Amino acid sequence: MAEPFPDHPYLTGYYRPFGAEMTAGNLVIEGRLPEGLAGTFYRNGPDPQYPPHAQDRYHVFDGDGMIYAIELGGGRARMRNRYVRTRKFELEQAAGRRLFGVFGNPRFNDPSVSPMEYNTANTHIWPHGDGLYALMEGCPPTALDPETLETRGYETFGDTVTGPFTAHPKTDPADGALHAFGYCAKGPGSTAIRYNVIDASGRPRHVAWLDQPYASMMHDFALTDAHVVFPCLPVVISMERAMTGKPPAAWEGDRPSAFGVMAKGGNGGAEVRWFETDPTFAFHIANSFDDGQDVVIDVAGARRAPLMPSPDGSLPSHEETRFALRRWRIGGNGHFREETIDGLDVQFPRIDDRVQGRRYAKAYVETGTREAFSFGEGAYCGEPVFVPRGAAEGDGWLLALVWDSQSNNSFLAVLDATDVAAGPVARVHMPARVPGGFHCHWRNAA
Repeated sequence: MAEPFPDHPYLTGYYRPFGAEMTAGNLVIEGRLPEGLAGTFYRNGPDPQYPPHAQDRYHVFDGDGMIYAIELGGGRARMRNRYVRTRKFELEQAAGRRLFGVFGNPRFNDPSVSPMEYNTANTHIWPHGDGLYALMEGCPPTALDPETLETRGYETFGDTVTGPFTAHPKTDPADGALHAFGYCAKGPGSTAIRYNVIDASGRPRHVAWLDQPYASMMHDFALTDAHVVFPCLPVVISMERAMTGKPPAAWEGDRPSAFGVMAKGGNGGAEVRWFETDPTFAFHIANSFDDGQDVVIDVAGARRAPLMPSPDGSLPSHEETRFALRRWRIGGNGHFREETIDGLDVQFPRIDDRVQGRRYAKAYVETGTREAFSFGEGAYCGEPVFVPRGAAEGDGWLLALVWDSQSNNSFLAVLDATDVAAGPVARVHMPARVPGGFHCHWRNAA
């Protein structure tokens, strides 16, 4: 018998698990889909099959990966959603109950399972070459069929991905290559980082190894035309702490932040220059670029990490962790400077991916202006994804999933990226509520 989920902020309301898979062939469209908008909008997010163990504290980063695919073309829309059938998912489905601790904490794992089988595949969804990959930073990518969403299993790119793989790879517009990394790459709590470059067709091109100053939860990294930058920020992984019942990942604010700067495609080791500064934090990088001898990184940044507890398990207040659009500048001499570009409490920044790693103008950075549209009281808008229309930066469409809590309905909003304030040109209504999730991507029709 399935048990009810507990009353928890990330298991109720916007995040209440849905637990069902659907196929809908003709979605209701309010407005008109733009001509030429043809492809698939993908969204990944946590949708746990079973509630956590009673003594285990649930976290929004946990939960089984659920992929939504909304296909647009010819003025019509259809959708399907499917769980990513990881080994964890299959073991728990067979048992009819939760087997793993939150974050795979071995203290709460059932004796029948191995900690190495913990993979939620719930964070990002990334098309590359002919493939589609569900990403969770603790494991190799999980390959899916781009059309049916059938799970194909781990992708190791010719055995070059030997463990964790970031949920935030970067596609280099110069040649279409995928740059990625994995932290704790030689086991949980290790300082090892593996840096991978995979060419545009999906073949492995380069692997390098380096070590960060301490075992940081390195969620994202920066790629420019000339550099890669690895941010070591003081959310620290400690398996020793986890085995005492305390958080495996915790904010240790007495540690400095450090940035490892290396040439793009570099070989690690002595080629990496580490620069330390005061503690700072960001989950997500909007974009980065070279500015003379400096590297500029624009982030949704905060003074300390939200959602991540202190080592004793206590959680910070919102005011302590309020995000803003911030600019990090790492000088060629190692000097670090941080400034606030826009004080709006922001998360999940996105850009026109054609300017990844290059100076850009469409994240309200260069002019300092803001254009916005509100979906109204009680509406929750997920991460947007940009779809190009013309050659100029920012000429295209913004797509985002929205949940209207007042009507308990979800829809895919399509906005003109050159006139966001005008609101959606079309709303594609989902057949059922879509729970809150994480990251999105777009794949053009073949």
